[in-house]
Amino acid sequence: MGVMKRRSYEVIEVSGDRDRLPITIRQTNSKLGKIPGLCLMTVLAAAIVLPQLVFAIYAVTAPQVRNALIDHPMIAVELALALVFWVALIVWPLRNILLGLISDRYVDIRDGEVKVVDRTPFSATLWQMPLASFEGVALHSRSSLSGVRQEAVLVHPNRHRSIVLMVAERIGAQELDSLCRMLSLSLVPAGRLYDFSDKPRQSQNAVAA
Repeated sequence: MGVMKRRSYEVIEVSGDRDRLPITIRQTNSKLGKIPGLCLMTVLAAAIVLPQLVFAIYAVTAPQVRNALIDHPMIAVELALALVFWVALIVWPLRNILLGLISDRYVDIRDGEVKVVDRTPFSATLWQMPLASFEGVALHSRSSLSGVRQEAVLVHPNRHRSIVLMVAERIGAQELDSLCRMLSLSLVPAGRLYDFSDKPRQSQNAVAA
């Protein structure tokens, strides 16, 4: 019963009364904001990785090159490591950008339960747990190329279970207090989001869909 790695979403849409439960939150990413990065990584992949893949195929299929690599295995290893390095350097960020474009998350908080659905066109993962298993609400500042924003985060001991509840250029104390009262949780330090020492205090009830 897997959990998708925690991903940062840029657009947070809240349905329902912000001052009382239940609430439903839809989290997505701005398509326009990711297009420049997608174009850049695609060009780099075409310019750097594609020629190396073509050479690798040629080296395997051409008898003379293949025999030369067999006679000099260290050169073959070095070429293979170089190919793996460039593929990881270019293709992995490209993968993350594509996943950001096609992924979204639905969060439903009601009746003392938090239900989360992480979706892509290829899969959907549903997990849920008691609201009481969360530690509290933290105010977190995130920097990006578009500037600095503040996030109100529902903090769980397992950091991959923490959930962004609200995003704004500035979140005031009154809004944080309102969130805490609605959820019957306290305000906790933002450092709890980066505490790797704690393990989840309760067993997790996750269901794969």
